[in-house]
Parts: sequence; structure tokens; C-alpha cells
Amino acid sequence: MKKSLSLGSLVITAALTFPAFVTAAPILGQGLPTDHVNLAGGTVIDFESTGVVNVPSLSISGVTFTGNTNIEVDSDFAGNYNTRGTFHMTNHGSGPDSFRFDFDAPVDAFAFLWGAADYDWTLSAFNGNTLLETLILNPTRGSNLGDYFGIAHAGMTHATLTGNFIDYVFIDNFTVKSADVSAVPVPAAVWLFGSGLMGLLGFNRKRAQAAA
Repeated sequence: MKKSLSLGSLVITAALTFPAFVTAAPILGQGLPTDHVNLAGGTVIDFESTGVVNVPSLSISGVTFTGNTNIEVDSDFAGNYNTRGTFHMTNHGSGPDSFRFDFDAPVDAFAFLWGAADYDWTLSAFNGNTLLETLILNPTRGSNLGDYFGIAHAGMTHATLTGNFIDYVFIDNFTVKSADVSAVPVPAAVWLFGSGLMGLLGFNRKRAQAAA
């Protein structure tokens, strides 16, 4: 009986110590991007430090924002259309209708609050010139529930967001996160645990045979 309980405890302990591992997947929900398991503890860019700007490119906390027209941060409709705080990125309904997000170092997950869109937009993630994942952002219209969208995929170097020229949209709480490179991926951890478990069972079998 004691041996069974000990073995069961070992199984439970090992399962609890397996690290989280980011897999390719869309990120979407309501609330804040940091509510999502792949972005918990991530770096949040809320645009509060920039004030009102209208510039060709904007670099904040390891992310550079560009578009097919100037990047604008403003306070219009603050607190509405999935914006939070005072300032947020917007296209004022006339452009850009194509955004690009460049990461200073590869990230494994990113997402942002997305507001007021009346049309589908396409979010694409890349590693260099290689397309990794694509996600269609559905219209959010008047929602203020914190609709967020993003992508989880290892090694993303940049992303693009393209849509409709006449669509007035908002971006806020842009959140990025890289995986813990010191963590052992789950498949490897499973293999190591399985090897240890087989060794333990073999040791117990030999000890039982010797006792007999």
C-alpha cells in the first residue's frame, strides 16, 4: 500500500512541475490580453507615456509600430471601443489601413485590445520572410468588453495587420511575451519522467525478486 501511494505522489508531483509550453494558436478573448495563459506576465504597451503623436514610426518597449501612413496615438473616445486609460493607437478612420509590428527580439505570443472595427482585418505573424500564422479579426463595432486578438507561435519577428481603408479602429494594451528559455519543453519532460518511472519500477521488481 505504501509503495502505491509513494508512486502516485511521484506521478502527481512530476505532472505539476511540467512547465507551460507555447504552441501555435490564435489568442482571443475578452478582458485584457494578460488574462490569456500565453500572455500572463507579459510586457504591456498602453501608450500612456507617449501622449498625442503623429509620426512615421513609433518604438516602445521593444516593439516598433509602422503603417502605410503615419502612426497616430490620441485620446479620442478614451475608455470606449475597447480602449483603456487615456491614450491609444488609432487610424481616425482614414489610415493607416495596414499596420506592421516589428519585435526587437523574437516573441512567442502577442495580442492587443481591438476596438470599433466594422470589417474583418487580417493579422499575420512572421519569422523573417516565413509566414507562421494568420488570424482573421472579426468586427468588434461598439463592444467595450475588452475584445483582444493575437497569435501564439514560437519565434515571431514581426506581424502585419491589414484591413479596410474606411474602418475607424483602435489598438490598446499591446502585449508581448517570450517563452522561458530555461524551461524544459513538455515532450522532453515527459520523456525524462517516463524514463525515471521505468527505472523505479525495474528497481522495485528486482528488490522484490531478491527478497523472495
